[in-house]
Amino acid sequence: MIERIQDEDLAKADLKDQERLEAERQPWDSTYQEIDYRFPHGAGGFSKTSQGSIRGKRNFDATHITANERFAAAGMAITTPEQTQYIMPFFLDEDLNKLPAVKEWRFRAGRRLQAIRHASHTGFNLAVNEDWDQLGRYGTSAIWQESTASGLVYRCLHLSETWIDVDFAGRVNRVHRKFERTAEQLAEQFGEENLSPKMLDALREGGDKAKKFEILHVVCPNTRWDSERMDHDRFPIASRYLACDEKIYLRRKGFNTMPVSVSRHMTSAGEIYGRSPAFKVMPNINGVNAMKHTTLRAGHKAVDPALLFYDDYGATSLSSKPGGMNPGFVDESGRPMVHRMPGGENGIPYAIEMMQDEQATIRTAFLEEFYATLTDPNSRMTTTEVLERIAKQGVLVRPFASRYATEKQHPMTNRDFDLAMREGQIEDFPEEVKEAGAWPLFDYENPLAQMARAENVQKSMRAIDALVPLASISQDVADVVDVDAMARGTLEDIGVSPTYVRSPEAVAQLREGRKASESAALNAELLNKAGGGIKSLAQADAIANGGGA
Repeated sequence: MIERIQDEDLAKADLKDQERLEAERQPWDSTYQEIDYRFPHGAGGFSKTSQGSIRGKRNFDATHITANERFAAAGMAITTPEQTQYIMPFFLDEDLNKLPAVKEWRFRAGRRLQAIRHASHTGFNLAVNEDWDQLGRYGTSAIWQESTASGLVYRCLHLSETWIDVDFAGRVNRVHRKFERTAEQLAEQFGEENLSPKMLDALREGGDKAKKFEILHVVCPNTRWDSERMDHDRFPIASRYLACDEKIYLRRKGFNTMPVSVSRHMTSAGEIYGRSPAFKVMPNINGVNAMKHTTLRAGHKAVDPALLFYDDYGATSLSSKPGGMNPGFVDESGRPMVHRMPGGENGIPYAIEMMQDEQATIRTAFLEEFYATLTDPNSRMTTTEVLERIAKQGVLVRPFASRYATEKQHPMTNRDFDLAMREGQIEDFPEEVKEAGAWPLFDYENPLAQMARAENVQKSMRAIDALVPLASISQDVADVVDVDAMARGTLEDIGVSPTYVRSPEAVAQLREGRKASESAALNAELLNKAGGGIKSLAQADAIANGGGA
């Protein structure tokens, strides 16, 4: 171990904080365990299971599972769509944003950030999909960002080994992660020279190499921050790995930006941890599984019923297999002496109807109706109708997705930008930005933003439809509308890339060229007409002179 990074009082304080955080989350853990019981997601978790085993073996209905999978896929698609450039840096000074050099830098920087984030080695898409999956189940999820020799790496942390705390404004500012590793794994991560005495004993010949050690990782604001120092205290964010048993720090470092981004699906006032769609409809999930179990039993009885008969008449067996022979089970008149026992099959249609109602409630909680609206391949709606529907449906997801942008996307993008600038992966600011002393913020041109702006486009379309009858009465109506501004605003609102839109200067030049061409054509036509007139006059004069001779 390294003596200079040890601090017994700090170690005790970190462990005490961990005890407090565990006690604060303890009431939530029983709900998380119930969720694990219904969602079959591998080993570990709040209900510890061995690798390879399957949770949810008592599920009879999978509506909640498929709904959450669609929730995760759609959430990822509307917030971080890989196929479109959605990261857009901007400055608070609107005049600065409009300068050509700044506008070009913003576009290139956003494109570069997205390329870095979505590179195949980063694991970003995998982490975000797991992140939305956890938000659908638990309502709280964290993503770890780390800069390695090969570039940025993203990893979703399971909530069962993650604890959080918030600042005075309710924003997550402290993350604890407790996990277990073998001595060999810890030596690979931290280096053998940083390990504790017990870990070194496990590594020696004859040591218990399978023994696992509990490690506490603390990431929080550095209360000792001093930018002039040359050790771990020069960073505003502290990072400490503590061996819980021996109270020995394996590593103490820091970060310039928060490396763990935590988002909550939704919270009530005073709550730290989020509530998920699964929280909301857990009674429906349990209910529909109970109904499905009962309906399956009823169906089994209906297709393979118990048999009723008055007397076995000495028969020792009854063959129910295809082609089976059952002598003696009809009377002299040919009437069967064995009858099926009623098994409740008449109630199956009613049970199915009840299940469908419960399944619809579950799908609604996971916003499946909203996503179905956006992906309906059979839609025959007009553009205006589509915009109206998107604007209305966007109201349903805006609170959740906006919170995701605030708590997850903004911290992640700020850290991406900070690391990329430090590594020279993004070109330096234009001189205009340097002179202004500005620092960029980030907006997201994703489908969610387009939904929010769909209402503006919808109003513009309606305005045009309303003005058409007036324009037929007086052409002066067109003078009221700034068509150029409306066209640019509409293109921006529906998400058209700025590179596809001509600048005002280019449009002015194009119009001047068109006017010049039209003027030249008009002059040529006038000259032709004038030439024809002169020719006619000359011919008339010639005829007159000839006639006079």
